[in-house]
Amino acid sequence: MTTSSPAQPRTFEWWMLSNFAVGAGYSAFVSLLIPPFVKEVTGDASAAGVVMAIIALGALLGPTLGSFADRYSAHRLVLVGGVAGMVLAFAMFALSAEVTELYAIDAIVMGVAIAAISAVGPVFIVGARLPRDVEAKQLTTFSLMMPAGQLAGGLLLAAVTAWSFSSRFWLGGGIMAAALVVAWFTTAAPDRRLQAAIAEGAVERSSTGKAPKIGLKQVLISGFGVYILVLVLSSIANNGVNSQIANIMPNVYGMDEQTTSAMIGLAGLLNIILFFPAGRWMGRKGAFQPFTAGIVARFVAALGMAVVGAATNNAVLLGAGFMQVMYNAAPFARLAQPSLAVRYATFPAGQASGWVIAASAVGSFFGSVLGGFLADEFGFNAVNWMAVVAAGLSVAVLILGLRPVERRAAEGDESVPAGNE
Repeated sequence: MTTSSPAQPRTFEWWMLSNFAVGAGYSAFVSLLIPPFVKEVTGDASAAGVVMAIIALGALLGPTLGSFADRYSAHRLVLVGGVAGMVLAFAMFALSAEVTELYAIDAIVMGVAIAAISAVGPVFIVGARLPRDVEAKQLTTFSLMMPAGQLAGGLLLAAVTAWSFSSRFWLGGGIMAAALVVAWFTTAAPDRRLQAAIAEGAVERSSTGKAPKIGLKQVLISGFGVYILVLVLSSIANNGVNSQIANIMPNVYGMDEQTTSAMIGLAGLLNIILFFPAGRWMGRKGAFQPFTAGIVARFVAALGMAVVGAATNNAVLLGAGFMQVMYNAAPFARLAQPSLAVRYATFPAGQASGWVIAASAVGSFFGSVLGGFLADEFGFNAVNWMAVVAAGLSVAVLILGLRPVERRAAEGDESVPAGNE
């Protein structure tokens, strides 16, 4: 009697629209509405920056939210709760237009909600012990949902520019509410699949006497800690440049504002396209190779931007070309992150994914702050040189520290059944 292998999940599943909600809600509605909204109400541009910083720092709760989901088998609750939190945050912004004291609370709710979705969403894929090719396809689709949501949200906002801020926030809340309904009714099956995989892993650890180690020392003083250091350094480089790109391109290379906007739009489109070859590469060779390519590409791009910027006659086309390399390294560097987090961690997938989100937030914060300081003190090309240093260190740590960790993990793969690679 033969037994058939269990049916594998489809490349696209409806719960993945939770990441579409993050793209539309955060990357489009929040980024395009909150800065001008706060400035208009308060008359203070710095207040808008504070609100956006609070939202971004919500990602620091990623490890806590992931750990909670792991400990109480609450991955579905955290994901759905994150979408519900975005509904609440948009409603709060719509209702508190004249109550500036509530903006910080609104921002906290939004930041925590986004962190919940970002930390737990990938775990439904990388924690389910899927075959490598299936995992790569699902991660590609899940990752594509964010830029697709950003594009859809941006186009929708462009069509309703005459609406009041309050009405546009309600529109965002309505979209999030629709995503909430979809998430609630479509997360049960992937959650069962995830919990079954977690139970299977627990049985295997019990049989070998290997219990997961959870503690700050195991997180940071370990192979996983080396991986987190690579992410922080690379994020400093990437987000330091991104935070000042609207100033770098005109002041360093002489590119006008309209062309700069077009270049950023082109980079977004190429990002969507490049997720497909990144996913195929990951499906064939595993996560480490495309991740390495993305990290190295950021260093090459930063070095090119800095050297061209230091030239007496800045070549605008060369500067723009290296800027595109910087932006389009993202699909290769980011797509592999959840898989590598689970691969190197000695603790459950939710907490590992949460640390990845937190590492990106820490790098983004320091890159933005340091980049702004250097731009004020030494000019905007100094931001590019900062990125060279940070990206170069990330490559060095990857080669000298992370590659040996990957070799040890690869040796361990030899004892893993083929279906669970």
